[in-house]
Amino acid sequence: MLETICDVMLDAYQRNWITSRDGNVSIRHHDRDHFYITPSGIRKQTLQPDQFKKIKIVSGSESNEYSWEEMEHTAISSRLTPSGEIPLHFGLQKMMGQHQDEVRVVVHVHPTYCIAAMHAGIDLSTISTDFPELNRYTKVAANVGDVPPTSQKLADECFTKLALDKQGNIKYDIVGIKGHGVVAIDSSPWSAYEHIERLEHICKIVLASKNF
Repeated sequence: MLETICDVMLDAYQRNWITSRDGNVSIRHHDRDHFYITPSGIRKQTLQPDQFKKIKIVSGSESNEYSWEEMEHTAISSRLTPSGEIPLHFGLQKMMGQHQDEVRVVVHVHPTYCIAAMHAGIDLSTISTDFPELNRYTKVAANVGDVPPTSQKLADECFTKLALDKQGNIKYDIVGIKGHGVVAIDSSPWSAYEHIERLEHICKIVLASKNF
């Protein structure tokens, strides 16, 4: 699926949802003790599978204690560093629900109208109830406030809003971060991306109506 993630990031760039070096994605298979994440500082419109970082999930002595360490992937990857948003991705990938063959993909980009709607004071979770084409397929969490990018605080706020439980199950599909972007989760890169696309479309409609 790494090739597919590259396609997703190119599409996000072409939609102006990210600039060249913005955005990040991770993917984990349920039965593996590692995940892959996009590297820091790489142009996303030319992202390649051999540039991804491989991250091992290390279990501690306590049942809920985890840490991470880099693993060997490719020679090119070894010269790169993981995305600065690794606290966010690690927190969402370290525990997964117990569904056989589950795959978890986490996509973080900066869609224009979603960010504009939050800047205008709109909680994205409230508009989802007014549009059946959104709430039928995408569960939108309440916004995360204005917190620093790449911080553990941002990661913790996203975990809380997405309702990540101790078994690794997640209640919501997408959460908006004020002044920053969105984080979407699903079992494939395009499925996660479609949550963003769907929410972005509705935010554009709401902002055009000026009824907020």
